[in-house]
Amino acid sequence: MDRQAIIGFVLIAIIFIVWMFMMAPDPAQQQPQAKKDTTTQKVEETKVQAPPASAPDMASGQRDSLAADGNTMRFGRWFGPLASGTPSRYIVETEQYIAEFNTHGGSIARWTLKEFRTWDDRALQLIDWKRPSDFNLVFASSDGRFIDTKDLYFQIRGINGHKAVLKGKDSLVIEATLPVRGDSSYILKRYILRGSGYAIDMDVDVVGMSGIIANNEYQLTIHSPALTERNSVEEASFSEAHAFVDDSRQYVDATDKDEKSKLDQPGDAKWISVNNKYFTSVVMARGDFVGSGAYIEGISKRLPNEGERELYEVAFKVKYRGQEKESAAFTLFMGPMDYDILKEQYPGLEQTMHLGWAFVVRPFSEYLVMPLFSFLHGFIPNFGIVIIIFSILIKLLLHPLTKSSMKSMQRMQKLQPMINELREKYKDDQQKQNVEMMKLYKEYGVNPAGGCLPMLLQMPILFALFSIFRSIIDIRQEPFFGWIDDLSGPDILIALPFKIPMLGMSFISGLALLMAVTMFIQQKMSVKDPRQKSMIYMMPVMFWIMFNSFPSGLNLYYFMFNLLSIGQQWYINKRHEDEPLVKVVPKDGKKKTSWTERAMANLQEKAKQQQKGGKTKKF
Repeated sequence: MDRQAIIGFVLIAIIFIVWMFMMAPDPAQQQPQAKKDTTTQKVEETKVQAPPASAPDMASGQRDSLAADGNTMRFGRWFGPLASGTPSRYIVETEQYIAEFNTHGGSIARWTLKEFRTWDDRALQLIDWKRPSDFNLVFASSDGRFIDTKDLYFQIRGINGHKAVLKGKDSLVIEATLPVRGDSSYILKRYILRGSGYAIDMDVDVVGMSGIIANNEYQLTIHSPALTERNSVEEASFSEAHAFVDDSRQYVDATDKDEKSKLDQPGDAKWISVNNKYFTSVVMARGDFVGSGAYIEGISKRLPNEGERELYEVAFKVKYRGQEKESAAFTLFMGPMDYDILKEQYPGLEQTMHLGWAFVVRPFSEYLVMPLFSFLHGFIPNFGIVIIIFSILIKLLLHPLTKSSMKSMQRMQKLQPMINELREKYKDDQQKQNVEMMKLYKEYGVNPAGGCLPMLLQMPILFALFSIFRSIIDIRQEPFFGWIDDLSGPDILIALPFKIPMLGMSFISGLALLMAVTMFIQQKMSVKDPRQKSMIYMMPVMFWIMFNSFPSGLNLYYFMFNLLSIGQQWYINKRHEDEPLVKVVPKDGKKKTSWTERAMANLQEKAKQQQKGGKTKKF
């Protein structure tokens, strides 16, 4: 390669390296820990310290009276009496989840997914245990109190006993009623559950609440799902909150430590969502109903052992007009970040998944890699085998380009003695040296940048694979063989008792090491220029360091692709090693203008302009 080609290759590599380092997760392993919840916009509350329950000089009636007074001070005269009660739980089990409803809040207190487990093999519970429930209503009361229905006691009916089991097309309606003034003023939350699927319907009826709900608005809130993965830093890097308002998707990514990020967006709201790496909670408007806006608030918190967590609270705004009865219709979803499932729930909801840059990488993810993976996985259960076959198919797809590239590189190797002669002959005239090299390339039909093209074309696929292996739940906790027990995370061949300074490496990835070795062999076979020998050693080491903490599925693909490239390079070298260099002669006898000729003409023109400028004065 000439100097310009080398500079181009190095620039491509730098872009690749910077992008990978920006996207790379911290390899540190953290235990999931929860932090203090964030809150949606709230009016000031009066904090009341309750007296000790064991006070010996106070009768139980007096304690109840003081507690009631405290509730009234905090929640006001309308809702103070509803802040005391006895919690009662109701369980509904379907084919996909186990839901637990609680009279305290009249909402969903637990949501356990039956098909998934946490990183340490516990039942996967999506609702954070620090929060009493999700899908609560918040509003301001006419006597100046902030009301969050999670603090109030509802009456629940619709389920016989305390547990129901639904299958297939079975359905169940559960009603949770908050009797503010008996039958004349109340809030009703009606849940419709079915035997299959992750979504449930929810209707909210607000009856006779004019003069009690202030500011002409109430909100339905959801919070961040609980931590489910081993690496809290990586999980935080995927955590976001989204809102679809006025046909536009907006999101908040709270990356600033201990500083709140907010979004308050009025307009026709269709859905809101909050997700971690693999799971999401969504509130969607159902039927003709639309919300009046969305509010998002998020904050990033540090956890012990260099951990991190992003906490969000998202509110779906509903306009309240003060009529005798007003209703809102929702669909609630708590489940996996599965592309097909999300797209089926609401068009555009699948855009919340991290599948690469929108106009460069994401199309490869959505329309090439994922469909091909799904097709292959339909009859191949092991995703490791799927990745190997996928790498073979991609290699076959790029074969015409890589074959031409490798033959061009072989001719470059044969030109090397002549190139060295030109460098020696014109070592004091760089301009003339470049012109003569361009002539040489033209005469023998060699494109010095041809070796970069297959790598450039492979990059979107490589980036798409990088995004997919870190994002899609299909590969989560999927083993290959031996020490490779999770294709969505790094494969730890050797765990180090320390962390390597500057690099932050605390383990050695076996597949990353194999990938670097194959890259070294490939470089050794193709690079013959003495000036580029340092790259033969430098590039594999750099890529090994970068890829050490990347998903093992990505490293498996890159290792297989390199292995196939080595075989292809060996075959081409063996087949064409005895072919002599032949100058290119146009078949039709007409002169054709190639890129080398244009580059050479440009260099000659610059040389003439410099000569016309006259001699340079010396001081």
